[in-house]
Amino acid sequence: MIEENEQPNPDELLKAIQKEEIQKKFGRLKIFFGMSPGVGKTYAMLEEAQQKQKEGVQVVIGVVNTHGRKETEALVTGLTIIPEKWIKYKDIAFEEMDLEAILQMKPQLVLVDELAHSNVPGSKHTKRWQDVIEIIDAGIDVYTTMNVQHVESRKDVVSNLTGIQVRETVPDLILERATSIELIDIPPPELLQRLAEGKVYTGDQSKAAAENFFKEPNLMALREIALRFTAEKVDHDLHGILQGKGWKTRERLMVAISSSPSSEQLIRAARRLAFELDAPWIAVYVDTGVSLKDQDQVRLNRYFNLARDLGAEVITTHDLDIAAALQRIANQHDITRIVIGRPPKKKFSLLTLFQGSFVDRLENDNKHIDIVILRQEQLTNIYQRSVLKFSFSSSLESYGIALAFVGGITVLGLLVLPLIGYKSAGFIFLLGILILSFFVGRGPIFLAAFLSALAWDLLFIPPRFHPSIREPEDITLVVIYFFVAAITGSLASRMREQDQYLHRREEDIERLYEIERDIANATNFQYLRLNVISRLEHTFQGKFDILIKGSNDQINFDSQLSLLNTEKEKVTANWVFKNNKIGGWSTDTLPSAEGLYFPIRFSKSSVGVLVYFPKTERSLSMEEMNFIQTVAQQLGTYIGRYLFEEQMVKQDYSLQIERMHQSIFHSLNRSFYAPVDGILKIIHQLQKEAASENVRHLIDQIDKFMLRIKFTVENIITISELESGFIHFESKIQPIQDLIQQSLKDVSAFIGNRPIESNLMATPLLLPFDFNLLKFALDNLLVNASTYSDPSSPILVKVDLDGSEYRLSVLDEGSGIPNEILPMIFEKFYHAPEISKGLGLGLAIVKAVVDLHKGKIEVKQREAKGTEFTLILPR
Repeated sequence: MIEENEQPNPDELLKAIQKEEIQKKFGRLKIFFGMSPGVGKTYAMLEEAQQKQKEGVQVVIGVVNTHGRKETEALVTGLTIIPEKWIKYKDIAFEEMDLEAILQMKPQLVLVDELAHSNVPGSKHTKRWQDVIEIIDAGIDVYTTMNVQHVESRKDVVSNLTGIQVRETVPDLILERATSIELIDIPPPELLQRLAEGKVYTGDQSKAAAENFFKEPNLMALREIALRFTAEKVDHDLHGILQGKGWKTRERLMVAISSSPSSEQLIRAARRLAFELDAPWIAVYVDTGVSLKDQDQVRLNRYFNLARDLGAEVITTHDLDIAAALQRIANQHDITRIVIGRPPKKKFSLLTLFQGSFVDRLENDNKHIDIVILRQEQLTNIYQRSVLKFSFSSSLESYGIALAFVGGITVLGLLVLPLIGYKSAGFIFLLGILILSFFVGRGPIFLAAFLSALAWDLLFIPPRFHPSIREPEDITLVVIYFFVAAITGSLASRMREQDQYLHRREEDIERLYEIERDIANATNFQYLRLNVISRLEHTFQGKFDILIKGSNDQINFDSQLSLLNTEKEKVTANWVFKNNKIGGWSTDTLPSAEGLYFPIRFSKSSVGVLVYFPKTERSLSMEEMNFIQTVAQQLGTYIGRYLFEEQMVKQDYSLQIERMHQSIFHSLNRSFYAPVDGILKIIHQLQKEAASENVRHLIDQIDKFMLRIKFTVENIITISELESGFIHFESKIQPIQDLIQQSLKDVSAFIGNRPIESNLMATPLLLPFDFNLLKFALDNLLVNASTYSDPSSPILVKVDLDGSEYRLSVLDEGSGIPNEILPMIFEKFYHAPEISKGLGLGLAIVKAVVDLHKGKIEVKQREAKGTEFTLILPR
């Protein structure tokens, strides 16, 4: 009896099946992995590639760097090399792997050295690993090499242990796509010996490497990291294999990030922890309403891309209270661990007296969630946002308004002072601060609270015009006033910011609604194009356009934007359309393009591209990217429907023309058939009455020619009837021998004295078929065999029974049919190259007749010579 917890999880089984199906569509990736250069990764890769080539695998070299090592260069011999292409950058020509040539050649296996390599600006992708992804997505296997310091999630660990600053990295997701990782390992002393012997680098390069990178402590640390990573990868793969056998994933991680430089370390640390636990993870950014500078926005977008590359789901949310936002996201996604950073020193604020620190709030509000706190070298602004944190980033105009407002309240207070007293005058200042908070930010509010407290003390509380306060009661009033004014003003300012955010969200929703309304009400594509582009250009600084696919399934570059006429922009648009991914400016794919391209999807395929040419170099925020992508999704629904309707109209129009054509064709064929039949009757009459032998011979020749014409006309009539649906189909149980004998009689004029052999038995063999149609198909097979074989060679007709099917075969001893044209021989009007006998309708008729009988056709070459056509029909 199987216990409940031992039963396989259906979701996990489905996930495993889907993963296996996806992997079948793509090429396999194998990584030769090592602790540093010189351990023999390229050598091992080439050695295995040579073995694969001996096994019959088509192996090519995309790029291999031997660094002058003779043993490695020897292994290149015999392998096909795809020449690298030249790319010009800053008046210097560089060699890079020719990705397009590899994709066009489509070998079984390609060798790509140095996976972490950065491509020259102007290349299709900024990184070589992106080239590799495109290659395996095209169904081509890849062998590649890389060192442990280039693993993205291990970058910080390598830097801390060795002091090596790594600039080129590969996302961990690429390593997860690898079907296998082979560790190439040698002890550090042996590697240093190889370096000294010049087997790693040559000349001065070897000496420089020994003085900097190749030190035994560094190599020991790198080796340990490589071994640990490989062990973790094996353990991670075992989790997937042994899922449901006692190894279950229950963890879900969340990391809180911001535009702070320290967030990069947090993302990598969260990735390492998620990998060790084999757990899904998300990266959360909380928008508190503070406008980010351009450099902060660029850095934040880079962190989003980094998190995605490392396998995280990226979520952005808005809330003035960061702790509350993290708690909400954690509850929504069933998070079990939250990863956050901690500043080196705790800063005191009055808020901690009432609510506790940020970390305390997370711990108290999430009792069922583990909090993982990582120390950071730099203070992240995640902790700098609180109700009492005042921003001094407001404009000088706002501070001027605050000064003028305090001055006006002071004058008003002095005017009414004799009537209400100095204590009541304090409430006038407090009311003024509340009113001011609806117009300026927190910095000016803090300044106004301080100046109003100072003015109340100097000008209103006795002794006036003296800073000292004698009465304890008055001291208490001033202190309480200051904090009440600061807190209430800050809260009011916070409410104003929240209102502004909601107003912006409302405007975005309104814009989306207007665009969706334009899409829904569009009567044609041009109307849709003009209206949607106009609204997008009103929202964003730049130019937009919509490109849709044409009838040839390629992008139609019918655009008013002159920028789209350049080859670089067209290549980018085509890549985005074919790969269904964002590309162009500010992305990692074809970043040298001036435009940003969004795929327009419908039913998992691209139907067009949304183009954006920005006027400024400012990177789009996550919200802006999401807005444009949402518009692209809405466009996909309309354009997909528009293209489908357009295709249906064309098909309907073509079908009507085809039906009219077939009707006319059928009528003409029938009209032509009657005179031919009449001529044949006259010829037969002349044959009986002719006295001269020579005249009878000529009449016989005319008779044969007319029979061929009649046979051709019958073929034309039959194919037109089959396609128009005018033909009558009736399958009956009847002797197959009668069919074959009648067919041989019909084609006797074509085959002459050629020997015909058959394996027919004496007793009638009763089988189901339409006599006239199947006879006509057999006529064409016999004529075809006679036409394409030697006149003296025999033709064999045979019938075999095979379970629930029977096989009617015609065998000849002709030259055979080349394999490359086999798929086309049953098409109408098709002629083999350099052969122009007949109209090319006979085999098309055979195929149509067999389809009506719900059978199939088998064509194969005979062992000696000739072709065997077999009609396999149900019994």
